[in-house]
Amino acid sequence: MKRNPLSIVIISVTVIIAIVLYITVLPWLMIFIGSFFLPSPPRPEVTYGEFPFRLEYEINGKRKVIQDTLICEYDGIGIDEGRGKYREWKERLASGNHNIMLLKVNDTKEIYYYPGSAKYYMGDMKEGVTYTQSFPNARYFEKYTDGSTRDGIILADELLTKYNIKLISWEYTPPIKNNFSKKRWILF
Repeated sequence: MKRNPLSIVIISVTVIIAIVLYITVLPWLMIFIGSFFLPSPPRPEVTYGEFPFRLEYEINGKRKVIQDTLICEYDGIGIDEGRGKYREWKERLASGNHNIMLLKVNDTKEIYYYPGSAKYYMGDMKEGVTYTQSFPNARYFEKYTDGSTRDGIILADELLTKYNIKLISWEYTPPIKNNFSKKRWILF
């Protein structure tokens, strides 16, 4: 029985591709499919909240005050391979601003204060997990020419020495106590 060399190459390449896909894609596909069969976390009892805040800071020797409201809303169920199914929250400022801007350094870098996550304010932190406000530290956002971005923390010392900004006080509304129990339907 004579074998065609081209068919041997095609079969070999097909087998190699199948093995690579089996090793690299199949595990992720199984995790993704399996995640859909996980139970969804219960819907929160409170799905919307408004949290007024007041930030006082000093920049170049001038005192400034920012007063606004953080609006938090339930945004459904998310799913990923690390957490499985989880509750999603979105947050925005009532003023329409993207964040609590302290200083626009240039066209590519901004210094801002992060008020905290909607998950924290809406009482959706896991039991035993504590959340601490970042005060008196701030954050920065930087965009590079290649389109990539970087976001990080600026400690209070660097904030003062490098940007001449000092956060003086942070007054915020504490988080709510939310309920996440599943509703039980009683049939009579």
